[in-house]
Amino acid sequence: MLLVVVLASVVLAGCAGLQGTETPTDDGTDGEPDQMPGVSNGTVTDAEALVAANSASIAETGGELSVVYDAPDVNSESVLTVGADGTSVLSTTTSDGPDQSGSLETYSNETATYVQMQSGSETRYRVVEQPGDAFDRINSSLTAYLAAGEFTVSNDSSDGTTAVFTSDSFSGLEDGEVLDDANAVSARLVINQSGQVQNLTVTGEQRSETVTFTYELRQSAVERAAAPGWVSEIPPTAALHPELSVDVENDSYVRIDHTGGDAVPRNATLEVATDNASGTVAFDSALEAGETRYAYFATNDGSLVLRNEQPASDTTTTLTSPASIEVTAGETALHSGSMAWGSESASEGTTSNSSGGGRDQ
Repeated sequence: MLLVVVLASVVLAGCAGLQGTETPTDDGTDGEPDQMPGVSNGTVTDAEALVAANSASIAETGGELSVVYDAPDVNSESVLTVGADGTSVLSTTTSDGPDQSGSLETYSNETATYVQMQSGSETRYRVVEQPGDAFDRINSSLTAYLAAGEFTVSNDSSDGTTAVFTSDSFSGLEDGEVLDDANAVSARLVINQSGQVQNLTVTGEQRSETVTFTYELRQSAVERAAAPGWVSEIPPTAALHPELSVDVENDSYVRIDHTGGDAVPRNATLEVATDNASGTVAFDSALEAGETRYAYFATNDGSLVLRNEQPASDTTTTLTSPASIEVTAGETALHSGSMAWGSESASEGTTSNSSGGGRDQ
């Protein structure tokens, strides 16, 4: 199963900044904390204002940011380069064990986002006709951490161009944020005089193990993010955009409805994996808008079958939750999702993460 790296899974981002011993340009505020956006009486009081100032500075000058989530059972590192011209390159690697690792790389310009996903020996590509949103996601996550902590100015600022804040109290971290269920959380925040976040390090404990989230400014003043070499290797199928609705129905089969967009081409591959069965099958004809396919595991030999007609109940194997479903064409992931359900049937009106059938997510 292709590992898709999603931030919250882990955060992805873009920002401008400094590296090594470089010092930010002094704009006349002399590092006075209360003159920094979102700071009042030596305390971060408006996380949204601070992140907005940080974002505006990055968008204007370009820059490079790294975001690292480090824990005993999973590690993720993202580097996002943002060009002042609106281009960006994101590279994320994630590992949750010696045999479970993957990478996600994207390149975005003014009109499209190009995606390369790798897991083991598998490589998948995608082209989305819209700019990337990694910058938005990191801003959202950064806001959540700053709003959850009680950041007050510290006395260990190294010079007059930055201010250091610390927090030993956190509350209200949103579900899905890294460290959302950690205890004994503490953090150190460094901001320069114009409101750029130079570094945020949050440390906590989960099951008596140390977990760390680090947001670090690496480089400032990037004019343009260069397209990676793999962009020229993307196959034509990566531009296909079928709109598929996928459900597990009656605990017995997968229903795939094509609701619009490009056709799923003939010989595209469907992969289904549930708690008790897994298999791969090819489309013997193109799946056009308005058409439906049904996939099930045959009772006689356990193979995955794909048909135009709804299967009879005595021909299908009962499926147990959860399930993951992927439709690919060559090296292109046309659809990928997962679902979970309970014990009641989908015909009784259940929804995703509920009984007997679930909307693909």
